[in-house]
Amino acid sequence: MLSDTIKSRLVERFAAPLPEFHKRRIVFWHDEDSEFAEAIDELTISDVTLVKLNGKNNFAVKKLLAADDLTGDYLVYDPLSYNKDGKDDWLLDIKLYSEEFRADLVSLQMEELLVEPSSAMRKTMKLYAKFLESKERKAKLRKIGRTYQTPLQLHIDVMAVLCNVPGGSAQDIIIAVLSAGLDKENNTLLANIEKFGNLEAFWQLIQKYTGYVNAEDSPISDLAAHILITALSQTISASVLRGLERYVSDSSKAYCYQLVHEWQRSENNEDLIEICRFVEHELRLSDRFDKIEITGLLKSDTFPAINESILKRFYAEIIQHVIKVDVILEVVENRRTAAWYHLSADYFESLYWIAKLQEFYLAHIEGFHLVEPVKVWKLYTTDAYKMDSYYRHFHYFFGNTLKSPHVLLEDALKKCTDVVEGLYSEWFLKELTLNWTNAIASDLEALGYVSEVNKQREFYRRYVSPNLSKGNRVFIVISDALRFEVAAELSETLGHTTKGVAALEAVQSVFPSITKFGMAALLSGKELSVNEKMEVSVDGSSTSSTVGRGAILSITNPDSVAVTYNDLLQMKQTERRALVQGKEIVYIYHNTIDALGDKHATETKVFEACDSAISELNAIVKVIVNDLSGTNVLITADHGFLYTYKPLEESQKISRQTFNGEIYELGRRYALVDPQATSDYLLPVKTEREISGIPMKGYTPRDIVRIKVQGGGENYVHGGISLQEMVVPVIVYKGMRSGSKKYVEVQNPGLSLISESRKVSNLMFSLDFLQKQPIDDKVQVCNYSLHFTDESGVSVSDTQTVIADRTSDNASERVFRVRFTLKQMQFDRNKIYRLVIANNTDVPEETEFRIDIAFADDFGFDL
Repeated sequence: MLSDTIKSRLVERFAAPLPEFHKRRIVFWHDEDSEFAEAIDELTISDVTLVKLNGKNNFAVKKLLAADDLTGDYLVYDPLSYNKDGKDDWLLDIKLYSEEFRADLVSLQMEELLVEPSSAMRKTMKLYAKFLESKERKAKLRKIGRTYQTPLQLHIDVMAVLCNVPGGSAQDIIIAVLSAGLDKENNTLLANIEKFGNLEAFWQLIQKYTGYVNAEDSPISDLAAHILITALSQTISASVLRGLERYVSDSSKAYCYQLVHEWQRSENNEDLIEICRFVEHELRLSDRFDKIEITGLLKSDTFPAINESILKRFYAEIIQHVIKVDVILEVVENRRTAAWYHLSADYFESLYWIAKLQEFYLAHIEGFHLVEPVKVWKLYTTDAYKMDSYYRHFHYFFGNTLKSPHVLLEDALKKCTDVVEGLYSEWFLKELTLNWTNAIASDLEALGYVSEVNKQREFYRRYVSPNLSKGNRVFIVISDALRFEVAAELSETLGHTTKGVAALEAVQSVFPSITKFGMAALLSGKELSVNEKMEVSVDGSSTSSTVGRGAILSITNPDSVAVTYNDLLQMKQTERRALVQGKEIVYIYHNTIDALGDKHATETKVFEACDSAISELNAIVKVIVNDLSGTNVLITADHGFLYTYKPLEESQKISRQTFNGEIYELGRRYALVDPQATSDYLLPVKTEREISGIPMKGYTPRDIVRIKVQGGGENYVHGGISLQEMVVPVIVYKGMRSGSKKYVEVQNPGLSLISESRKVSNLMFSLDFLQKQPIDDKVQVCNYSLHFTDESGVSVSDTQTVIADRTSDNASERVFRVRFTLKQMQFDRNKIYRLVIANNTDVPEETEFRIDIAFADDFGFDL
């Protein structure tokens, strides 16, 4: 029995307007399986004659249609099958100008799924009869929203549905199948394709795009190895892969490279990492990489083992005290934008800072031999402090590696720390501290401070009072143990992340450089003194608490208030505003670095604390400017600190037995003693000019040694007179409004193409780009992504990243060479393609290119 759907479709067909120049309609109903041979007799359509072919009446029907009746409408039911060339079809010539109709299940499905009614597409549909039995699967295929004119895209989208991916590319299917596991027997997606799709079509698809020819007994890991090694062959010398030629398809290099490149940079690349590790192990790739010059590896990032090979070689050289500064800096820059960098990022960054330490050493290899204290002070505050910063950054990243050690790199990097300690502790600290101590020894013994260098005790008078005289409200943020080099980084951060400007200055700490004296020295009032209990006061008032300090400030200026950072942070916005309303002076006490450093259990985390402090202080400045309408902010510290990773030897520790006389207070880097007490090995410091109260004098180690005391840590110390302890930063920050004359907007450095050619003739090619401006206070580091698109904006190349972070004023030192790989596809030499340079903020820049590459699709797909 014919369905109403079929009847209505036929009625509609004959009722439709005739094509141009046609005087009647002849419709051939093809039904090779004779599904409707009996039901056709029930069909009647007004003014339409039904004719049934039976294999014996072909000539009679041809005579009828071609000679006897040239005006009537006919429906010709044709259940017959013919040869491919159609030579046995008597009615072929009539069919060519007539219409075709099918009412079998496949035809209905083709119409439903917007499949072109051709014999090739019909053949493809029959392959997926089981797939099409499911309404859910058909619905997912329809949701892709494509019309199908060629078998290939239908094959791809059917497989995409079976692999639970959105559909649209063979790449998605390949990635999904490989992610499902390298064991054929347990790969559920491959089982889905075999059960509901067509396994032969899958392997033909694989061969078409990747060049891999499947063998029945081959594991899926062979496919994975083929794709990865073929991708690798795109960027590495063929000699490296000698013996692995069976895994390489020359014609599919670009496709495999692009597949791996995009998979590496996707959010779901964990499966690829595991696959890479499997292939590395099976093919012993690490041994190959270890034999290649590092420069030969820099264009490749297919396998994580490439990065590990690079790191192992550099570490081995460093252990032998061979540190190739320029090479290391170049290599780390290269790897930062390469795939799998995140797997060994802390190891690369540790390597980078070792190179920076060595770079400083080479620049000052003759040591430090200045005589005047002011010159040593200037050397440190303009240049030498960077060595402390390099050391801190090294140990920050080295510390990260200890949290998640890499079995191949862990021990080697640990051995490198001996070289780092040699550069920093045994050379830099000893040499610079000796020079500084010799320069200031007479001043400390005679005065108790260094002459011609601004003093911390003058902070209120030099920095706070001038703001008040100008009618400005001023916020003072005091961060406990904010060392000068940390403040330098904070100052740069403020310049890049806020609308204001920050200037970094320095003052010398009061002796001893510990919290209770440093905090007191930053207050107003005339006289700083101590009592028998070593309690510090200003003009007789205690300075030990925030409340007490606030009271001292209020004596000088009633419109003053003091608050801790934590209390301010926990306040609601209205509470913060109420706290500072009508106040001219706001002291904010912050303690992140010293809170960890002063405890033995946490002193090794002090460099992590420095990183946190920078973020917290940057945030509090934004609160002051944005929530509290502050424009004048001073950021300073009570003291700095010394930190050395390697524990000191016993010979570097001084016993308290060295003192002859009464000791009032003893720290690892200072001693406060009775005026008559003596010590043979320590430097005397006069205290009476700076600190009144009970008579006393000070002593401090001449270099970086420690005094033996109970409790606390010994790696993190302060209280002495080293530059790291004694140089107290003062950041003078001025908030700016957008309309201010001096306001400078934070901007990106800009990146422009400087290669002259605008034509591409190879799948792989390089272009040169210029970072337009050097990085400075108001020009921030920026990551640029670069890729090529067609006229519709669809990407036709890999995406490369440039980290524009160069500070040189020399333009030639701000040039980046970037290598691109085009996708393996058809390019039209007459069409416009575009290079797109983009970042997260600016309007993307586009440059027009022509691409002229001969490319032919040589791979068959005969299903």
